[in-house]
Amino acid sequence: MFRWFNEPKIDFMKPRRFFMALSAIACLAGVYASVLLWQGKANLGTDFGAGVQLRMASVSDVGIDKIRQSLKEDGYPEAQIQQVKDDSSKKFNLLIKIKHDPSKEVGSLGDEVLSLFNKNYSDAKFSLEGSDEVGPAVSQKLRDDAFKAFIIAMIGILIYIAFRFDFRFGVSAIITTVHDILVIIGIVILTGREFNLLQVTALLTLAGYSLNDTVVTFDRIRENLKFLLKDKTYTDLINLSVNETLSRTINTSGTVFLTLLPLCFMGGDTLKDFAFTLLLGVIVGTYSSIFIASPILVEWNLMSGPKAQNK
Repeated sequence: MFRWFNEPKIDFMKPRRFFMALSAIACLAGVYASVLLWQGKANLGTDFGAGVQLRMASVSDVGIDKIRQSLKEDGYPEAQIQQVKDDSSKKFNLLIKIKHDPSKEVGSLGDEVLSLFNKNYSDAKFSLEGSDEVGPAVSQKLRDDAFKAFIIAMIGILIYIAFRFDFRFGVSAIITTVHDILVIIGIVILTGREFNLLQVTALLTLAGYSLNDTVVTFDRIRENLKFLLKDKTYTDLINLSVNETLSRTINTSGTVFLTLLPLCFMGGDTLKDFAFTLLLGVIVGTYSSIFIASPILVEWNLMSGPKAQNK
């Protein structure tokens, strides 16, 4: 394995409380974003938001403002319009999201909007490229299932880590994973990116990635506990373990980062958001493995009593 450092001796635990406070603030933003998500006030995809997503195209650029005004005047004031840029197509491509309307028949909204556009902009020759429609009952079930999947994953992580290491390690891993999820949700929601089932897939993937990074460090801590506790304090031992796994962490995270980076710029519109979430998760997961997971163990040890406070 390529080593970036030759026996590094970085004191990662010294500024631990600063980074833990910083992460606590980021988590509060994530909690706020989660509340917006639960209330349906975030930028939800049709699978979570209950409504219709229309993919439309025209031969000429009509302009987003004109489209928005036209929909507002004809009874769709809350419609969300986004221009989709596609270098392989010369058409003016639009993505339109309209909230669920119980008075409309299923599948009728696309034809209504198409008729409206062709009436107001006949020279543009609009066409309906595709549509997705999800009712409120289905969207609620999808939200509930996504939440259940996350809870089940967290319980599984706690059981696995507690069985392989001990309860303290399991709790630290859970806190670290929840931290990563909250920070990522906060950034995704508060920057106005669409949150859909694909984003849930990315979050669950990142939970596993972050856990894997944390387990590697925890495994080294467990090994060092057997041999070095007599010579070093608990805090020194944690520092040593993080330093010993530092090159591996950089190599793993750097490889994934470089793989995802092109997808953020050259992928399709749906893939870009997915890749952005994964890229963000790699950064946050690497950070938390060093500055959150291990410091939690140190703080827990210091609060365990006089015998453990050997910093």
